[in-house]
Amino acid sequence: MSESENKSHLNEAEVAKLVEEHLGWATAIAKSVARSWNLDWQLDGLDGGAYEGLLFCANRYDPARGIPFKGYARRRIHEAATEEARKSKSWQRGVGCGSEEEQATRDISFTLLKIFPEIRNGLLPKSSEEDGDDTRRSVQQLLTGASLIAAFQQSPKDNPELAMEFSELINTAKSLEPVHQAILYEIYWKGQSMRGLASEWEIDELSVIREHKEILAFVFEALEAPSSVSIKPLKVRRSLRIIAQKMKKENTSSPFESAFTAAAVLLIILAQQIVANPDLLS
Repeated sequence: MSESENKSHLNEAEVAKLVEEHLGWATAIAKSVARSWNLDWQLDGLDGGAYEGLLFCANRYDPARGIPFKGYARRRIHEAATEEARKSKSWQRGVGCGSEEEQATRDISFTLLKIFPEIRNGLLPKSSEEDGDDTRRSVQQLLTGASLIAAFQQSPKDNPELAMEFSELINTAKSLEPVHQAILYEIYWKGQSMRGLASEWEIDELSVIREHKEILAFVFEALEAPSSVSIKPLKVRRSLRIIAQKMKKENTSSPFESAFTAAAVLLIILAQQIVANPDLLS
């Protein structure tokens, strides 16, 4: 490819406008490719591939050449979406298409994409401004988020290991401030978006996003720390203090109360199973 083809002929505002005007069209291409491969255009990442192809072409488009943008970009966008489809099909064959494990993994991935939409653009969730190790904290956020999703979506009744993790997770959640419990419960249990929760509480969405990241960091530290180590309680940020004070004033009960009771019952069942079959511990 020549140097002129690599060079952007449009300024940032013009590129952004071009992308915005053709995003629906690129999405339609992703959907078309997904249908031909029998895939989900969002869950299997075809929308991300199409967007990357669109952005690539918008940055290199030269209106002076007289070629319509759709004619210039169609092939590249189609190829990008097709490449994502090929990767997804290869991954499915690797884990066993249609298996329970694959479906559970896909469900967790789909929920993570809803909670952390920046992943679609190849970005890790941002950590708090005070933290110097952004990448490590970002990966911890994803791992903790996936653990929460798995715990709340899967049944631990027949899985002793999962039952213990579920109980530990609920105990950790119950140790949080009511407002922090509410954020976890709304996002991971009820499937509420952070934007929707912010709107319901009539606060800035960024406040919920930042608090959510701090909660995940605390949960990760609490679950990783030895039982003998005391973890410093998580404080409520200033932007949520009015909500927190209102919950305390109204004596709002823990949304995890029923889950905590269920976890206790699970541990009793687990103890009975271990007594009957000690091999479960091996």
